[in-house]
Amino acid sequence: MSASRKTKESQARTLEALWGRDPGRSARGPKRGLSVEKIASTAIGIADEEGLDGISMQQVAGRLGYTAMSLYRYVPGKEQLVDIVYDRAIGPPPGRAAPGVSADGAGGTADEPGEPGRPDSGAPDGRDWRAGVYHWVRSILKVYDRHPWLLDITMSTPPLGPNQLAWLDALLQEVADIGLEDDEMLFLAMFVGGAVRDLARTSRELAQAPDRTGVTVREMGENYARAMRELMDGSRFPALSRLVASGVFEPGDTAYNDIVPSLDFGLQRLLDGVESRVRSARGAPGA
Repeated sequence: MSASRKTKESQARTLEALWGRDPGRSARGPKRGLSVEKIASTAIGIADEEGLDGISMQQVAGRLGYTAMSLYRYVPGKEQLVDIVYDRAIGPPPGRAAPGVSADGAGGTADEPGEPGRPDSGAPDGRDWRAGVYHWVRSILKVYDRHPWLLDITMSTPPLGPNQLAWLDALLQEVADIGLEDDEMLFLAMFVGGAVRDLARTSRELAQAPDRTGVTVREMGENYARAMRELMDGSRFPALSRLVASGVFEPGDTAYNDIVPSLDFGLQRLLDGVESRVRSARGAPGA
């Protein structure tokens, strides 16, 4: 998932490893002690301790008691290792198991209640699709909280791993058959996934600021509010000036880097719009 492009051969080997077709299993001779799963699980442990920059072929090999060259039989290089680690770390979505992949090293998620049911927003089969989308969002946030270094990985390809595809499929299932066109379903899923990831990354960057600056999150919020009061010019920033005057930038009970209020509001208004479009397409009263 780095910025560089993969060759066809390396991508093919990555897909083999991602989907459990472990190249080491077909080797002749005694059963080998290494596997893609062991390598991925070890790399995840390193990343949890040291961050994404801690992952290297040499570091992983050392933890396993092998030479770095031994790993290349299973993983073409660090770029492909990061691809595999990303997929294993996010794990399967709640209530689902990834096809053909061991659970070792998977991120996993815990079930959490979603948005309260809305009787006017259910799918034809009785599903509360809004609550399903909300639950999906909360679940992926738990994964980012468990493995925050996932947010440091640069995405360079659409989802290809079994767990990544399972998460995408799970979100698509929540909005299936509610009245959207197929391309609209995909647009919605990509927007929701991207918005959640970007907000989670912003929250993490703000949370890390005290380590770099020595300023606490609370102090950061207070300093920002003070700066906004000093900088505001009603003729130049009329909308911002109104918000500053109302006190919305002043620190409150919510942490400065807490994305949940913004995410909840944005997500629910987005789903309001989707629901309105669906009702309109059905010709429902009040659409």
